[in-house]
Amino acid sequence: MSLQTGLQLPEVTVFTKSDDGLEAHNLNEWSQGRKIVFFCVPGAFTQTCSERHLPEFIEHRAKFSERGVDAVVCVAVNDPHVMHAWGKQSGATGKIEMMADPQAELAMALQTSKDFGVPLGIRSKRCGFITNDGVVSYAFVEEPGELTGSSAQAMLAALDN
Repeated sequence: MSLQTGLQLPEVTVFTKSDDGLEAHNLNEWSQGRKIVFFCVPGAFTQTCSERHLPEFIEHRAKFSERGVDAVVCVAVNDPHVMHAWGKQSGATGKIEMMADPQAELAMALQTSKDFGVPLGIRSKRCGFITNDGVVSYAFVEEPGELTGSSAQAMLAALDN
């Protein structure tokens, strides 16, 4: 199953961490009854992800809420502790759900995984998608080095269509 409109989110486990501990989420179940904007990044604390991608979503979070979005989720093939620390450091805590896909289970299920070689290994390509009740209504996978269709502005525009 590749990332495309009409796709039902897979039954994969992703993780969040709060100051209270770790939580495992079946992504399909977690998404039911909600409109969610997801953006996947190659890695926490990486240059483009930290300087451009995540900050745009933090900056425009209120605009997503105005369009009926229940959650904005950043997913990376990192462990939940790293995602939690990145959320705190970036100011995303309380605005963006920072989800860890530590075994690249989601990236592989969506066919967005890529081997970035040593020292990064298997990660997710940069991409974005919108779901309603766990069904993808918008999907965009970036070309290497690009940040266009998965940007906050592109995702807001997709919500307006």
